[in-house]
Amino acid sequence: MKKILSMAALALIMASCSNDEETPEINPGEVTNAVPVQISQKVAGVETKAAVGLGSEMTANIIMVDAGSDANNPDFSAFSPKKLNTFTDKQSGGSGEKELANDAARANVAIATFTADANGNKIKLNPTLYYPVTDSKKTWILGVAPQGVVDQTKVTFNDVDGLQDVMYAAKAGGVDKTATEAIALEFKHQTTQLLFVAKFAAGTDLSTTEWKGKTVSVTSIEIPNAQVPNAINIKDGTLECTEKKLTVAGCKEALGTDACAKSVPVMIKASASLVVNLVLKVGEETVTYSNLEVKKATGDNLATVAGKSHLITFEITAPVGSSQPQVGATAKVVDWTVGDEGKVEIK
Repeated sequence: MKKILSMAALALIMASCSNDEETPEINPGEVTNAVPVQISQKVAGVETKAAVGLGSEMTANIIMVDAGSDANNPDFSAFSPKKLNTFTDKQSGGSGEKELANDAARANVAIATFTADANGNKIKLNPTLYYPVTDSKKTWILGVAPQGVVDQTKVTFNDVDGLQDVMYAAKAGGVDKTATEAIALEFKHQTTQLLFVAKFAAGTDLSTTEWKGKTVSVTSIEIPNAQVPNAINIKDGTLECTEKKLTVAGCKEALGTDACAKSVPVMIKASASLVVNLVLKVGEETVTYSNLEVKKATGDNLATVAGKSHLITFEITAPVGSSQPQVGATAKVVDWTVGDEGKVEIK
C-alpha cells in the first residue's frame, strides 16, 4: 500500500528546501506493519490574483497529530515534531523487511510540494507519514504554507516581508489505519491582500494647475503599521505578527488618467482600518501625504478581511492656484478571487 516517490518527484521536493533544512529520509523499502497516509488538497479561492492561485506551485508543511486520552480528538498538547521515520528490522521472517516499533517511531511532519488545485488531487509527502500502528488509534492531518520551522505549537516562517501568502488547512481525518480514502485538506488564505494603483482624476489637464509642465510619479507607497505574519498556530491557524513599516513595490511610472499597473500584492493581517502613506515626485520636488485613512464608499473606515482582496486606487487631482491637496478615500471589499476597486482621492 505504500506509495514510493519517484526520483523526479524527490528531486523537485529537495530543490524546494532551504540549504540549512534537515533533509528527511525516504523510507527504505516496504514497511510491513504500517499503513501510509494518503492526502488530497485543494485551495480555496484558486482564481486569486495573489501569490498562490490555480496552477501555482506550493510548498507546505503537512503535520500529523494523534489522538490522546480522548480517542476522538487530536492531542495537540502531546505533539512534538519528528521529521524522520525510525525503522527497525522486522522481528520475524529474516527477509530484510522493516517495521515501525511503535507510534513514536513515526514521522509526524512532512514537506509537500504540489500544484494548487481546486479538485482535491492527491499529493506526495516527504517523508511518508504513517497511520498509528496501534489498532484503532486515530490521527489528524493539517497543513501550513509557506513551509517554515515547526515546533510544538506553531510554524515560524522564514520570511517576514508581507509577500507570503499564508495559508492554513485545518485538521482533517480523524481516522485510523483502516481508512480507505485520502484525507482531504483545504488550504485557505489567512491574510488580507492589498493591491494599489494610482492615476490622475478623469479629465485632468496639468497645464491649468500648479503642476504645469511637470512629470508626476509615485515615489513610494507605505503601510506604516502593517501586521506581517511571522508564525501560525498549528491548532487553530491563529497568526502571530510583527508590526512593520511595509513598502509596496510597483506603480513607479509617470502618472496619467489611466491607472498604473497594479502593485505587487502584499499580504498582511486583516484589521478594522487601514492607514497608508503616499509620496509623489512632482518634477524635482517631493510631495508627501501621511496617515491617509482608507474609506469605503459609505465614508466608513475600510475593514480589511482575511481571504479577501482590496484594490485601492490613489486618484490624484493636481492643486490649482493656492489650493492645497485634500484627501478622501473609498474602497470596496470583494472575495479574493476578484478584487474590486476602492480609492483614495487626493485633491
